[in-house]
Amino acid sequence: MAASSSNHTWVKQARKSWLVLAQGSLWVGGILGGFLLPPPAGLLASEEKVWLRLGQFVIAVVLGLVFFAGRRWGQPRYAPWWAGAALLVLAVAVAVFFRYQQLTLAWTGDYAGQRVVVGAVLTPHGQAYTQANPDLSRDQLIMDVAGATEAIWTGESINRRRLILAATYVCCLPLFTLCLIAVVQAIQCGGQMTRTKRAR
Repeated sequence: MAASSSNHTWVKQARKSWLVLAQGSLWVGGILGGFLLPPPAGLLASEEKVWLRLGQFVIAVVLGLVFFAGRRWGQPRYAPWWAGAALLVLAVAVAVFFRYQQLTLAWTGDYAGQRVVVGAVLTPHGQAYTQANPDLSRDQLIMDVAGATEAIWTGESINRRRLILAATYVCCLPLFTLCLIAVVQAIQCGGQMTRTKRAR
């Protein structure tokens, strides 16, 4: 009977923890996805939600793993490790963020105020058109085909770039989340260290 009661209590606590993790991941993912990083270019509105939801799922998993790590390594002596991890993850997150911005600028063009993804491989029509008009910029090419980039670049190369942009976008979200959590954990461990020194 006691084992059944403890199992029931454990299940209740696990549900509560996962509810908090899910809510936290949705909140953090929503903030990062809506404020810090615009959704990848060239996606439909329905596809934007898919990538944001994937990012939120990854954030939930990261939150769970860091929650576990925080419980295991939450003593004051780990404060410098958490601070170091926060700095390391921040450096990686910023590098991935700038790479995402660089790829967005390199692989997209402007059409009617919106960013559209361009490919790496020209179609036969695209080769003939660019050879006949070598002075046209990427944006002018897109304007000439009314935004139908598949007329100039192959669909396969456009989709490959679109997926790379989306994957880079999804990678940014958990990295910034992990950085924030490591900072909070370092502060918490550092606070415990201060209280321990005062007690002495």
